Parts: sequence; structure tokens; C-alpha cells
Amino acid sequence: MRSEAQPLFEASVRAIVLDLFRAYESDPSLEVGIASGQTTIQKSSKSRYGASFISARTFIAALKALRDAELMIVSTPHWDDPAGQNSRVTRYQATQALLEGVAHTGASVADLRRNRNAEGIRLKDCKKKPVEYGEVAFANAARDRLRIINKMLENHWADLALTDDQIADELKLIAGKRDDEASQSFDFAARTVYRVFNNCDWEQGGRFYGAWWISCPSKLRQSILIDGKRTVEVDYSGLHAAMLYAQEGMAIPDDPYERCLRQKGNKVERGLVKQTFNALLNADKIHGIQEIDGYSAEATGKNWPEFRLFVASQYPEFEPHFGSGIGLRLQRFDSDMAEDVILRFANMQYGCLPVHDSFIVHHGLEDELNDMMVEAFKAKFGVECRVGVSSGIGEVLLSDDLSIKQSIEERLTSQHGFDLRLEAFRDRRSRISELSQSE
Repeated sequence: MRSEAQPLFEASVRAIVLDLFRAYESDPSLEVGIASGQTTIQKSSKSRYGASFISARTFIAALKALRDAELMIVSTPHWDDPAGQNSRVTRYQATQALLEGVAHTGASVADLRRNRNAEGIRLKDCKKKPVEYGEVAFANAARDRLRIINKMLENHWADLALTDDQIADELKLIAGKRDDEASQSFDFAARTVYRVFNNCDWEQGGRFYGAWWISCPSKLRQSILIDGKRTVEVDYSGLHAAMLYAQEGMAIPDDPYERCLRQKGNKVERGLVKQTFNALLNADKIHGIQEIDGYSAEATGKNWPEFRLFVASQYPEFEPHFGSGIGLRLQRFDSDMAEDVILRFANMQYGCLPVHDSFIVHHGLEDELNDMMVEAFKAKFGVECRVGVSSGIGEVLLSDDLSIKQSIEERLTSQHGFDLRLEAFRDRRSRISELSQSE
């Protein structure tokens, strides 16, 4: 291989190996789909969403070298759909030899991170396909702010205060019920975010995606730790409804969804009302809305079509908005508010995990987060709104501190996955700090 191609070859090998290792660390059964067609790779390398450090020739050579060395295997062969609808690229998994080699280097999931040059401001069309765009002042400024946010996220370690076996058990319970990544695994290496704008319009969407905790089931989010410490989650109460009331100059109810409840305080029913309300705002037409995930006729006393129309009928003031698709424009507002809150925490060097209209922080920062969220809403709409709080459970600290849910005997005889990952993260951060001081 020519000397000028060697760096590209090595970059390709590194990218493939790290993807395989990352998949294994997330879930040993996961596969990595890798396209190997020259045209596809060339197109990807020229896209702002692709890997510019990859060339088709060197990437294909790297893939062949790893297969020839038996460091990766084809776990599912490619399939070409004659109709061109559901073709599948070849899927791979790491071999034991590769995993042992990576382990010998001392690498862990804490060493993995998204390429810092990856495009963080993403524009999609109405079919959710990536859209290429040129120089856009808004996108450039948003990208600069995103770098600050991701640097903050990289400086903290978020994990679940659950053993690996407990996580596996929880995933079994939701298997087949969810389509997102959280139903398959928890990729703790995915700890930075990107923003997605929709329908080729910078005024639609803009929410943050990409980090593992964003798709984490709400039941498990209360077990999230930041740097080994217990957390609190604070969310806006009826955010999109509150935005519409504020825009119309109307008083914001304490709980905009309460009018639809058969039983006041029923969290399951309220959650279904909230999901349905937002679906009505996001849809192009009311009657075309598919049944929301986890819908329960038992909880509402109505079948889905009846419940959908019932919720719509309870908000005559918002009739023009239902079926209008306004939800994505409201998401642009809430994503800007989220950006403001996260940047303020980043400036204070505190960890803050965004989850669309809620945020997860160290439990001691609840009041600061509450105030910042109220201020962000007021800055955007001129009035105040309410927020809700959900406290985390279980605090796990290293060294001599014990879990508030563990006995001394349990603590002395066990070390869980989150302990090991946090130790690895702290070791890596210490090494980086020592290197920077010696330069």
C-alpha cells in the first residue's frame, strides 16, 4: 500500500474495530452493519454526515484485512431486495481473538466516544432522510454551542445503578414492546448528543438525540447516576400545552392534562393523555394517528379511536392546532430552551443530561435546575410555568462510601459493571490530565 494511503487504511481499521468492540460491550449479541460497496462508501465519505477520513479503496482493504486475519466474522449476509425497499447490508461481529486483543490494551467502554468531527447539526426531509446543506449561519452557530455541550457531557460519566444482570432482566421485560435502541441494549459509549431538524426546515424540530439516556425507559431513568452520584429529573409540566396557552395569552393550568383524567393523580392515564395530546399536535390529520406505544384501553376505559377523539374534544381552544403538524415547531422552541439550560450547566462545569423536555442532574442541584427551566420558559414566552420533579433512587459511591441500598457484606463482596466503568472513566481522565500537564 502506498505510504500516503497508509494513514487512511489505519483510520479505517481503527473505525471498524472500535465499532465492533462498542457493539460487543453494549450487547454481545449485537451485530454491526457495514456497507462495502464502493459507490456507497464514496458517497458516504463525501457527505457531511459521513466519515471524511475514509476512502473507498482503503476502507474495503481494511475490511478484507480484518476478515482474512479472522478478527471479524460475517454474522448475517447481505440481502438485495428485488423491490429495492428492504435490502440489508452485511452484518459483522468481533471474533474472540479481536476482543482479547482489545482487552489486552486495557481498553474499556469509557475510552470510546463519538468522533468529534461528526456532524452534530442534522437536517432531515419529510421522509426522515438526511439532507445535505451548505454554509448556514444558524447551523454554524448551533454547532459551536453543541461542542460546548458535548465537552461537558464527555467530562462526566452517566450510568445506571443496576447490575448487568438487572439491566438484562429489564430489557427482557420490554423486548418487542419498543423499537428504539433502549429495548436492545444500553450503549454507555453513546454519551454525546446531536440536534435533528425536520422537514428541510430549520424552524422545525431541533431536539437532542444520540445519548443512551434519551431512549432509556422512564422506569429506569430514576436509576441513573452521574459520576456515581444520585440524580434528580425535572421536567416541564405539560410543556407544549403550556406553550400554546402562553402564545394565546391564556392562563396556563397547573396540569393541562387533568381535564381528561377519570381519576385525578393517575400517572398511567395522565401519561397516555400527554402522549395522545402531543400526537394530535404532531399529526397532519387527526384521523390518521396510529395508536401510541403502550396504549391501554383498560387504563382509559376507551378503545384507541374513542380515546383519540375524546382527548381532542377536551381542548376546543386548540382545535385549529390538532392535525396541523405544529408539534415540530413547538419542538424548536423547547429544544432552544433545552440548549439554554444545558449551556448554563456547562458553564458551571456541572453535568446535565437532556431528555427532550426534561433534564437529569445531581440531586443537590434540583433548585438551580428548577429556576433555570422556569427562567428559560419565561425568556421565550414572557410568563412562568410549572415544572415537575422525579427523584432518583440509589446512590452508589466508590472508595469507602456504600450504596444506600447495599449492606456492607454485599458491598465488600461485589463489584458491579457501573463501578468498573466509572473507575475506567476516572482513570482515563486522570491519564489525560497528567499528559496535558507534562506537555
